[in-house]
Amino acid sequence: MNGNDIFNINSFLTPDVSCAPVYVWVWNDVCTEEIIDAQIEEMQSLGIRAFYILPEPKDFRPDSMPTTLTPNYLTEEFFELCAYAIKKGKALNMNCWIYDEGGWPSGSACGNVTKVHPEFSLVNSSYPDLLNKKATEYFIEITHEKYFWAIGEDFKNFVSAVFTDEPKAPFHASNKELIERYEKMYGESIFPYLPLIKGKIAPTEENVHILHRWYDLCSRAFCENFLLPCKKWANEKGSVFTGHLDVDHSPQGCMNGCNFNLMRALRCFDIPGVDVIWRQLYPENKIDNKNDFNAYNGFFPRYASSAAAQNGTKFSMSEIFGVAGASVSYDIMRYTVGYGAVRGINIFNPFNFPLGRNGQLLAQELPIFTEKQPFCRYLNQFNQYTERLSYINSLGERVYETGLYYPVSDFQGGLNSEEIAKKFDSLGRTLEDMLVDFDIVDDDVLQLAEIKNGCICIGNAKYKNIIIPEGAFIPEATQKALDNFEKQGGRVSHELSNLTPVVKSDGVGLRAMHRKFNNGDLLILFRETGEIGDYSIHLQSAKGYLLDLNNGELQHIETENGVFKISLAIGETAGVLLTDEVLKAENQNRFKDEFNITSDFTFRKETELVCDENGFDNINRSEKSVPIKLGDWSQIIGSTYSGSGFYETRFSLPAEKVGKEAELNLGDVHFVASVSLNEYYLGAKLAPPYKFKIPTGILNENNMLKITVTNTSANWYVHTDYFKRWKTEELSQYFEGEIEYAKDFLSGGLYGPVTLYTE
Repeated sequence: MNGNDIFNINSFLTPDVSCAPVYVWVWNDVCTEEIIDAQIEEMQSLGIRAFYILPEPKDFRPDSMPTTLTPNYLTEEFFELCAYAIKKGKALNMNCWIYDEGGWPSGSACGNVTKVHPEFSLVNSSYPDLLNKKATEYFIEITHEKYFWAIGEDFKNFVSAVFTDEPKAPFHASNKELIERYEKMYGESIFPYLPLIKGKIAPTEENVHILHRWYDLCSRAFCENFLLPCKKWANEKGSVFTGHLDVDHSPQGCMNGCNFNLMRALRCFDIPGVDVIWRQLYPENKIDNKNDFNAYNGFFPRYASSAAAQNGTKFSMSEIFGVAGASVSYDIMRYTVGYGAVRGINIFNPFNFPLGRNGQLLAQELPIFTEKQPFCRYLNQFNQYTERLSYINSLGERVYETGLYYPVSDFQGGLNSEEIAKKFDSLGRTLEDMLVDFDIVDDDVLQLAEIKNGCICIGNAKYKNIIIPEGAFIPEATQKALDNFEKQGGRVSHELSNLTPVVKSDGVGLRAMHRKFNNGDLLILFRETGEIGDYSIHLQSAKGYLLDLNNGELQHIETENGVFKISLAIGETAGVLLTDEVLKAENQNRFKDEFNITSDFTFRKETELVCDENGFDNINRSEKSVPIKLGDWSQIIGSTYSGSGFYETRFSLPAEKVGKEAELNLGDVHFVASVSLNEYYLGAKLAPPYKFKIPTGILNENNMLKITVTNTSANWYVHTDYFKRWKTEELSQYFEGEIEYAKDFLSGGLYGPVTLYTE
């Protein structure tokens, strides 16, 4: 993605391919050039303009998620087909990355590193010791170099990024290199402390410094011996290095995810990333039970965006939707990208577009995006929305001045890790409630950054305020840096008073970001909680525009006494552009009159999702329309239906309303609505609010309203007996959980109320 310092209306309307979400193309079945051609054509029909190939070999999870990938992973034929797909995509102006592993976690080449070099393996594992640089070198030799061989010397013109997925260092690492390095650094042997390192004795106040030293050393070795060699290889080939670590949503994930210092590790990436799997990010009003993977809704996307800023870059990414289930609606998808964007994420990596489309493969890693699902006919529209969001979120630089200290020593030592993690988490969540934008800063940043004009300066980041969780362990070198910072005018505190919010706003549940660029300022506003409703945003300028991410249009903002009022649904993102430039835009409409459309509706099935031995298909229904009450369509067609249904009604208006401009609001819809009025197509809405502009000249005295509603594939997945022919272990370890998720959303239909607003 290219940096942008000027808002360009054409770039907003049709962003560059570098803004496109990068889809995971899971290769899990027989692959040929003909299949590649057909699926790339399908990608284009779905508006997918970027991808990387994630191979899932037969040896990846044969006992819990069997696949039939052919040709075999790491063979010349496999790499030749990958090269064919990448070159085909590039010829069609698609953005192509490569993925460095067969399955995950990265680093083992699906066990092939230790098959050839058992000396690199961990105890009782086929996974290599990634603190051993020779293991990394061999991993790169049999994966990265083979991609380079197949694609050719023009690699940099075909591959823009190399993705690594959840690589891990050994948790109880104690190899020869580390032992010698520790002794050289600290003048003592680590051997007396190996029981402490191995977790056989508990840490105490007297020995916890050993853990701090040891895991700091492990962190550096992980960066030096795995992450940085991978980055170096990608950069030398003209690509950037991207990806994410494991358990990166949790404050203590640095230990559970085996990287030992998440922030240090993320700064080894050109484009640092985070992983959003299961339902970590999810509207709280949609579910009842919250946990680490269900509406956790933490501020963890900031790990990646903070690392990017500290590196002096602006791009960070998020893998999204992995194993979130078949019930993922565009409402949820919009929530996920908006949640990440307002915290600095501007490249999105949706999971998954599968090669295999039949049998038990349809049960693995849901949701899957294919043109045979009625719900996916609108994927193009979601992708365009996400591209526009990525574009505006790459403009200029974020404006903020606060850093939240990452107490990694507490997590490494484990004495008070739970307590400190809760304080760290609480501080971050409170800052967000206060509408204070912030980065996460660690010891490296505080010790290495320059102090200029009372600010800690590193990369693109400048911090006037450093917030410390009370009771956190502060290393001596970090404390000296903080003392120096305070002497030069900086603020170090446990308190959150006197911090500057991004905007002053009336109302709760809002999140905000301020970006500044050469020809203006941009506010990104996201409603995280609550219901649909108004916010009063206090603006410094009345000259500006509301950016419509759905269609690329601009609307003049209107303020009263410096206050801009905006209504946002939960999960909805708005861009407010403040600029002196004159751009083509519409005025806000204020409709005074309200008409409830209470006339009877009729309904018929339209396109139904079905499945047989060949995979998904659609059946076009031509049944007779029948009367229906607004609400769940299961009242007349049962609860098993996934697909689309067609609603129709006639309504009359007074003569003075004929031809007037108006707005149609469908109320509640499950989950996509496509609308025409008097044979004029008003468009499709993927998520609330389901409002449609009606241009002048469309309304008649007698009107015909037609609405096509489409639900997700959840109903089919929950009620089908298609998968009963396979054992649970053949359907993947995720399938049962995904089906439980889907049961939350067994619905479809037009709920209303349907209302017309006119001049």
